[in-house]
This record gives sequence, structure tokens and C-alpha cells, in this order.
Amino acid sequence: MFKSLSALIGLALLVTACGESTENMSLRQPPPAPPPPSKAWMVFFDTNSTTLSQQATMTITEAVNVAKSMPNARVAVTGYTDTDGSPAYNQQLSIRRADAVKNALVSSGVAPQAISVNGTGEAGLLIETPDQTKNEKNRRVQIVIQ
Repeated sequence: MFKSLSALIGLALLVTACGESTENMSLRQPPPAPPPPSKAWMVFFDTNSTTLSQQATMTITEAVNVAKSMPNARVAVTGYTDTDGSPAYNQQLSIRRADAVKNALVSSGVAPQAISVNGTGEAGLLIETPDQTKNEKNRRVQIVIQ
């Protein structure tokens, strides 16, 4: 009995020293889980094109395999252009490129509702260039899976 009482007093002193009540200790939530790791791929395009090359198709296939292996995967598809052409035209081209990649993902079995599509036009250049400059690294779609 004395040992039990001593243990309770010790616990009370410990809790008091920590500044928390036993009531708060039982309500404490574990820290949130870290966000799931993401994986990313880039698909490149010819000038003024939305046609997927053989290399692009292989890259999309890799992304499809990862997306299918992840339950509740979210796929972000973002299109970009170089600075050749008008900003308005390039904005639309970036969306068409992203849509081409989305269509390939869907035709390979990725659920359309899992995919978000965005076009950024000339924003987000990989290689900074002056206006009206063709650059193959900037003509791309990025696929990110979480």
C-alpha cells in the first residue's frame, strides 16, 4: 500500500513539474504524419507541339506505374513553354501540353479524378531566356505524384 501511495505521489510530482495535468496528457495528439513523398518526371516537347515523343511516352509509363502503385495517389500535371510566341498563345499551349499528358495518363489507367492540370505558359522557365527565344528545356510538362 505504501509503495502504491508513493508511486502516485511521485507521478503527481512529476506531472506538476512538467506543468501538465494527467488530463492533458491523455488528450495530447501525436504529431502529424509527414506528407507522403512525391515523385516527379518531366516530359519535353518540340517547338509549338503537343505531340508526345517516344521518350515522353516512356517517361509517362514510369509515372503511370508509380501512380498505380500508390493508393489515393494525387497527380499534378503542369505545362510550360519557352518564350517564343506571344504570352497568351504560350499560356494556351502549356495547357494543351498538360492535357496531352493527362490524356496519356488516363488512357494508361490513372483515374482522371486523381489528376489536376495546370498551364503556366512562359512562367517557371528552367533556363532563363530573353523573350522570343526557343529553348527545349522550357518546353515541358512536369508530372508530380504524391
